[in-house]
Amino acid sequence: MEEEISLRELIEVILKYKKTIIIVTLAATLVAAVLSFFIIKPTYEATTTLSVTDVTPETGFFGSNTTVILPGKDSDLPAVQSDSIEKDLSLLLSSLLKYPDMSVEAFKEEVTNPIVLMNTVKQLGLDPQKYTVENLKKQISVSVVNNTNLITVTVKENDPKLAAKIADTIAQNFRTYIIERNNRQTDKLIETLNKLITLQNDKIKEATAELNKVQTNSQDKLLIEQKQKQLDLLKSTRDIMLEKYNILELVKESDLGKQSILITSKALVPDKPIAPKKSLNIIITFILGLMVSIFIIFFIEYWKNSDPKKTVNIPQK
Repeated sequence: MEEEISLRELIEVILKYKKTIIIVTLAATLVAAVLSFFIIKPTYEATTTLSVTDVTPETGFFGSNTTVILPGKDSDLPAVQSDSIEKDLSLLLSSLLKYPDMSVEAFKEEVTNPIVLMNTVKQLGLDPQKYTVENLKKQISVSVVNNTNLITVTVKENDPKLAAKIADTIAQNFRTYIIERNNRQTDKLIETLNKLITLQNDKIKEATAELNKVQTNSQDKLLIEQKQKQLDLLKSTRDIMLEKYNILELVKESDLGKQSILITSKALVPDKPIAPKKSLNIIITFILGLMVSIFIIFFIEYWKNSDPKKTVNIPQK
């Protein structure tokens, strides 16, 4: 017959080894308490909030009514065209003269840019061997507040003051990084436009010389009118370039890029650690210690009762 273990037997086993259960449980709880209070360093969390906005100006080059003049292949007279060629040239120049599109998610990814993190380590005088880019990145969490343009930068660190310093410094260095990048892009656009304006002025000089030559040597009113129209359109295109050039100069002088990122809330020095959770650790360890100790005593009891040396052999008749 199969042996059945009653509830009474289970309780008797527990009472029999109650000292073992108490010792194991208390020992595990004591170890958890020592680790939580004295061994494991507390971890603090500090958060800085940024507001990001893409305020870079539109640098579309030509207006919708601009006419582009290209020289004719088989004639000295210009071929005046406006539709497809205008659009192609406008798209080409617009692709050259544009700022990178930055969404809130794009800004979020740039917060932990290696340049930003390395500058933070240098600025705070941190140990570069301990605070490598990868290690520091693991301490940082960046998130976007739902349906807003707000980005939170959270830093975890054993030192509460250092956690706040790192969070604020990362936010400031990130802002500086984006502003400097926008300024470099503005300088690049200004340089490109300046070259285009110079080339356009050379074309205007050539067109002016051709018009003067035609007016002096020819009485063909149609030819003179075409040359004059070519010159006027070249000047009109140059004026559009100058307009865009002046806009970019204004952007540079007004530091418009500084308005794209604002630090709306600096990090406060945390007064309470987020880890370890001492009470929770002790409670969990107490429960686990109790369960393990009960498992141990039942295993011991089973091992004793299943010892083959204690088995009684009944002699056969």
